[in-house]
Amino acid sequence: MSAIERIEVFRFRFSLEKPFIIALESISEVEEIIVRVVDDAGHEGWGEGSPSRRILSSTADTIICALDVLSPLLLGDNPCRLGYVVDRMDQALEGNSPAKAALDIALHDLVGRIYGEPVWRLLGGCRAEPVETDFTVGIDTPEAMAIEARGLIRKGFRTIKVKVGENPARDVERIRRIREAVGDGVTLRIDANQGWTRVEAVWSLSRMAELDIEFVEQPVPAWDIEGLAWVRQHSPIAVMADESAHSPQDAWRISHAGAADYINIKLMKAGGLRRASEIATICRAAGIPNMIGGMIESNLSATAAVHFAMAESNVIFRDLDMGARPEAQLITEGGSHIDVNHQVLSNPDAPGLGIVTLQKEWLGKPVRVYER
Repeated sequence: MSAIERIEVFRFRFSLEKPFIIALESISEVEEIIVRVVDDAGHEGWGEGSPSRRILSSTADTIICALDVLSPLLLGDNPCRLGYVVDRMDQALEGNSPAKAALDIALHDLVGRIYGEPVWRLLGGCRAEPVETDFTVGIDTPEAMAIEARGLIRKGFRTIKVKVGENPARDVERIRRIREAVGDGVTLRIDANQGWTRVEAVWSLSRMAELDIEFVEQPVPAWDIEGLAWVRQHSPIAVMADESAHSPQDAWRISHAGAADYINIKLMKAGGLRRASEIATICRAAGIPNMIGGMIESNLSATAAVHFAMAESNVIFRDLDMGARPEAQLITEGGSHIDVNHQVLSNPDAPGLGIVTLQKEWLGKPVRVYER
């Protein structure tokens, strides 16, 4: 029987080539928390926690503080009892989903290596082929965003996700310019990141409808489920919940309120793969398809999200452009990578997350070590 013997925690910082701007904030530097879990037979698993002050109420420091509570509890546990271990984390500490995601992802990687199976098969094994992804354009001037979108089409992407939510009239102009730049054969999605009021949302979406928008993500504040439902009732464009949906309980509430056509699952919001699968199960029962997305993360957690996308049939949209930047390429061999407009596993049959080599020199020495 396997037992968790050691947990190591690392800080991983990288800067973005240019600030990534959404309605909530501007991001120019990222600090991820990387976790390594080792069992008593020497098998290892890697995970990542991505902080967000505005969406997840977390920083790198709060993730480490949460790991100080959670990690000692897991030492000696059998990692193959994934449901039990994840339940223990929730019983010990409310919230703190990025810390739980880091441990959950590492445990799934570890269990996959123990059994010699890829994580996507452990989770259900829906598909083995690469999954198509969109690519996101952050908030900028309408002209700059149109140029960026056109460049992505030239690289082979056929679906563009556009950040809006700064100013309704300017947002409409942004989408108009982008549609003119990319033509009619490209799918456009928009994400307001809670930036509009109910009335602003319906005003904007009514004017964007003629531009053939697939859906809008989180048009109103996360707490306003009633407002989300109102926008859905009055919008000519389908509505997706994102920041409103962190947990399986949130997914049930949104479904019960009739507040969304779709729900976006992110491993950092859900607290890892186990709870993400539960969200998808609730949504499937309610007839609400899912998207798998992410924060600004390295290609380690991007790889975990790709495994989830391959495992879950209810995930019909994929926003998996995270980890694509050179500075975020923590995995140097194995894992997943973007090939034109698809996220591709280097070896779909490799055990765990399929990680072969990481840039361990980027991680340095662990900032925390927990041992049995």
